[in-house]
Amino acid sequence: MIIEGNSVAECWLKALQVMVDEKVSEISPVIMKIKVSDEEYVHKGELENDLNSFLEEIKQPLIETTAGTIFPVSLSHGNSSVYERFGKVWKYAKKESKNRNGHYFRRLTSYGESYGESVNQLKHIIDTYNGIPGGRNPVHRRSALIATIFDPTLDHSAQPQRGFPCLQQVCFIPNNSSGTLSVNAIYAVQYLSDRAYGNYIGLIRLGQFMAKQMGLKMVGLNCIVSVLGIGGMKKSQASKIVGKYL
Repeated sequence: MIIEGNSVAECWLKALQVMVDEKVSEISPVIMKIKVSDEEYVHKGELENDLNSFLEEIKQPLIETTAGTIFPVSLSHGNSSVYERFGKVWKYAKKESKNRNGHYFRRLTSYGESYGESVNQLKHIIDTYNGIPGGRNPVHRRSALIATIFDPTLDHSAQPQRGFPCLQQVCFIPNNSSGTLSVNAIYAVQYLSDRAYGNYIGLIRLGQFMAKQMGLKMVGLNCIVSVLGIGGMKKSQASKIVGKYL
């Protein structure tokens, strides 16, 4: 199923509407095609307030908390780089139980650290695309612009429930003729009411950061989800939200 929209809010609501109309708790597979523009969905603020209230009720992270696991936008400003700032925060964040299996931005910027081969994948992609002055020439091969989250040495586990990483891979797709960038994100499982909204915001912010570093403009997020579940939201709650906003 392909769900398209001009904002995170619009796509999220359309996916929820499908589950309500078809009386299902999951869809498989799904491609969420989210256009990134300066326009805002008319009910975005009110919808996010309602969703955050629901997340508080079921004791799940709020939208901004989830978004920050993919790209910590609050650390992206100032004289030092977002990598340096996050590195300073990580020594405390890694002690939190919610990060015991890993953290998305940490995997993107320090992949393989557990076995001494730490790679900042984001920096590598930026340097690959732009080239290094006095050194490597720019390389625009698309297969070189991919960041991996899943690490089989850590994530092939017999745990009945693990929770991380649902996001497997992020691909940055430049269109050099138009000067734009699209992002493809691949998920094994995603829960619409619990984390999906924050995931989409975090991925868009990551894409906007990468686009700026690469001299491009981000125009779209394509989220490929093997199984999209409704999550902790009851069908009655979902129907109420759909009825309110669609």
